[in-house]
Amino acid sequence: MKIPEIKLIPASESDEGREAIGYKWNAEAGKRHKLGGNPDWVQSNETPYCSDCHGAMTFYGQLDSIGDNYDLADCGMIYIFVCFDCFTTRSILQSG
Repeated sequence: MKIPEIKLIPASESDEGREAIGYKWNAEAGKRHKLGGNPDWVQSNETPYCSDCHGAMTFYGQLDSIGDNYDLADCGMIYIFVCFDCFTTRSILQSG
């Protein structure tokens, strides 16, 4: 199963949150959040198989680093996968 791509746009209702979003020296990082579609792998493809039923897992979404003060492994991303047969989840962190 493939979920259609849905872009997520970071927004905050507080001044502190708005100041945390974005990078001084990287225009792309911090804007790659999304649900569905295909993973935008920072490194190589690491699509997992379910640890319970051993079936291929579905890419559910990715969360980008937030900004300079909340960076994940040098502008990295977290990828989330789900098995729609048994609802097992798995996340993968890749560094930029």
